[in-house]
Amino acid sequence: MRPIVRKKHIFWTLGTIALLILVYSAVHFYVKNKIAQVFQDELESTLHVEYDELSLNILSSHLSLENITLAHQSLLETAKIGRLSLDGFGYLEYFRHGTISVDHILIDGVTAAFQTRDSTGTEKSTASNFKEKIAVQNFQLLDADLRLVDRQTDSLLFSAEAIAMEVSDIKLSSNTLQDKIPFTYSSYTLAATAIKTVLGPYENLHIDTLKSDGAVVLNGVELKTKYTKVALQKHISKERDWICLKIPEVTLSKFDFKVEQDSLNVNIPSVVLKGLALEMFRNKLLPDDYTLTDMFGKTIRNLPFGLTIPCLMIENGSVSYSELVAPTTKPGELIFTEVTSVMKNISSVGSKPLTIKNKAKIMGAAPIELNWSFYEENGKHLFKASGVISNFNTEELDAFLRPNLRAEAKGTIDALYFTISGDEYVSSGDIKMNYSDFSFVVLKKDRLGVNKFLTTVVNLFTNDGSNTDEYGFRHGQIKVERDPTKSFFNYLWINVKDGILHAMVGNGKKE
Repeated sequence: MRPIVRKKHIFWTLGTIALLILVYSAVHFYVKNKIAQVFQDELESTLHVEYDELSLNILSSHLSLENITLAHQSLLETAKIGRLSLDGFGYLEYFRHGTISVDHILIDGVTAAFQTRDSTGTEKSTASNFKEKIAVQNFQLLDADLRLVDRQTDSLLFSAEAIAMEVSDIKLSSNTLQDKIPFTYSSYTLAATAIKTVLGPYENLHIDTLKSDGAVVLNGVELKTKYTKVALQKHISKERDWICLKIPEVTLSKFDFKVEQDSLNVNIPSVVLKGLALEMFRNKLLPDDYTLTDMFGKTIRNLPFGLTIPCLMIENGSVSYSELVAPTTKPGELIFTEVTSVMKNISSVGSKPLTIKNKAKIMGAAPIELNWSFYEENGKHLFKASGVISNFNTEELDAFLRPNLRAEAKGTIDALYFTISGDEYVSSGDIKMNYSDFSFVVLKKDRLGVNKFLTTVVNLFTNDGSNTDEYGFRHGQIKVERDPTKSFFNYLWINVKDGILHAMVGNGKKE
């Protein structure tokens, strides 16, 4: 009897194993075909999917697809994915309740080109038809190259290479699809290279590298007019700045954003811009642009989203501005070097004054300090400004004065102080100057010779720096009206210019 019992035990064991293998094979076959059916049938109307191999291991909850090609009927131009893998897939939850639960999703080797939406067509929202709930503990995207192309012009709007992203604790449902960000998450990291985006019809933005892992670091940032200085003039009918802004390194201590009730709120505790170099050029021979321009503080307040940056710093920057005022002359250039700037309370939602403290050297020589503050009182947008210039040899400005004002200056400004306050329309203030041996030379129209008559007349009304107070200063008053089509920097300049002229031409006494 024992041999018979032993044989029965073996048969039962083998039968059980065979049954388990059969059940596993059947389940494996069913699940694999069910997944293939989802790609072929359920997604067929919106997304066409092809792949070389589908690998499935039910015991280890692993699913992978190799060499995937995607084609979307409305948005996607082309897309290829080297590998897609899912681990920890909750099969029972999906087939019983339609809940998709995945421990880890990896998408590796993506090449895709998207097109903008067709504004003439209508697209049905899929949020109401979406019944599943999706939960992903960890999502990882590696080595992705993405492009966004304008459907109408076929021009590139955005591109980035070597994108690597990791997102934790993703949850998606029909409710989250109603939001601007269609899912929730707990944390993310992001890296990319060769980022290019179009900022409008005239400027492009390029970033060499981006890395976000708590702090955000951008290297090789360049915002530049897409045309050369000469070529830009063929594309504009009124004055517009040609811009080239280069920042070797930008560091954001943190980047937090929330979307609540369709409102975006961005909070960045601090920003540091290292080595900023800004070059600007304007062709003054073109007609003026009479578009109304808000002051800087009001522009921040009127942003279409919530922005809070408690502190922004510029380290070791430089700024150059040049104007072409005559077709036969070289543009006059104004240069600031060794620029350091601290901006505090940049906010579209807070009530604290926006303050800006700047230090630099004008024309690479004379120290200059400029302090601004913008604030709101009783519905009015107000500002205060003050500045100091010292040890300035005015001949350093000749490269700017000669082509722009047909003049040269001689003499030294030992110290200049000014304070200004006002609103969007009018401002007033005072200025005091300590200068010596000051005189103007007025040039002929061709800038090649001296107009002796006008030079004599101008200097008759210009004090050479004598007749000062007991401390060696001449005083001037400031009172100007703002041109609302000009920038705040123009507003600041006409205030200082008005004060300088009053100090030099007036009686020089403090009122």
